[in-house]
Amino acid sequence: MGIELNKQLALEAAVQQQHDEHTKYYAYTEADAFTFNGVKEFSVLDYWRYTFCQLKNQQDTIAEYLVARALGISKAENVNSWTGYDISYKSKRIEVKSTAYVHTWNKKKVSKVRTFSIAPSNNYYWFGRLDRNGKELARQNELYVFCLNSNKDISNADPLVVDDWDFYVVPTFRIDALCEKRGNPDQKTISLNIVRKIAFRAVKWNKLSAAIQDTIELIDQHVLELDEKADS
Repeated sequence: MGIELNKQLALEAAVQQQHDEHTKYYAYTEADAFTFNGVKEFSVLDYWRYTFCQLKNQQDTIAEYLVARALGISKAENVNSWTGYDISYKSKRIEVKSTAYVHTWNKKKVSKVRTFSIAPSNNYYWFGRLDRNGKELARQNELYVFCLNSNKDISNADPLVVDDWDFYVVPTFRIDALCEKRGNPDQKTISLNIVRKIAFRAVKWNKLSAAIQDTIELIDQHVLELDEKADS
């Protein structure tokens, strides 16, 4: 077994451990209630309606939710503490980034879609380059899912229409290689046009799970190729 494969297996074991720890929380239901003097006053559902009923300003959260649902994931993994990534699936770390043409502030014209964040970050848990403080500096995930809400009709923007979303799945090693080639390994953003080129294609939500599965296979193959290259 090669060095890179050993490293990847150790990392995946750590990711699974983090997943188990970060999803132990109690998931409140609409039946739970706020109480005063032991008497139920209003429900958790009432709170959700008050806080989250305006979905049009929750594009980022909706994008992550759609990715999780495509993968059959029911509990968010990044709610209790910072994990450096959004979702883990089959012990692979997934970062979800989103953008849209229409936001709550758009009244007469749509926004221009420019970039997604791909900035490296510090995390003690994962492998990466060491920064001067001894922390690990790297993109803390194996793959990105870039989510674009393609609707441009301000008068007809409905956050519940899943058809409006395009998903681009990209292995992180491909982004790292692109940034290295440009002489800027710590590049902080990537344009939609570049994402479209390196993702090869956009998929709709019903094809997202298969696209992620295919990308996981690419990642595993890449690790084996690194070991083969090292041995040759």
